[in-house]
Amino acid sequence: MEISSDGLILLVVILAILSIGGGAIAVTTLQPLRGHIPFLTPITDLSIPISGEARHQFNRGILAYRERAYRQAIDCFTKVLDCEPTLAEALHNRARAKANLAKQQDAVVDFVAASGVYDRQGTKPGIDWIKADLDVLAKL
Repeated sequence: MEISSDGLILLVVILAILSIGGGAIAVTTLQPLRGHIPFLTPITDLSIPISGEARHQFNRGILAYRERAYRQAIDCFTKVLDCEPTLAEALHNRARAKANLAKQQDAVVDFVAASGVYDRQGTKPGIDWIKADLDVLAKL
């Protein structure tokens, strides 16, 4: 039996919800990450070309992320998405930054959105990376 790409996305979403769901809410409310940063590095290789303001904001977001200024990185990646809504790496990095701030539920939303974009682009390595990141997030 072959699973379609839409079926794969649905499976990822269901697994993420089941594995993280309410437990993640309780964990983030009752016990912050205590200095543990699950995603130390941002995604820097882009699946589509970008230029102008989107490129500028993406670079700013990468720098902020590397400096562990995750709120600033989230703002930058959000600005990138205003210009380039189909840039999976901006969603992916924003998800990682949210996870680093112990905002797992918000991170899952962005991880799932990024996986959808990667899927539409046919970027299997991106989808695999999202799966691995969701596994890390589920273990927090």
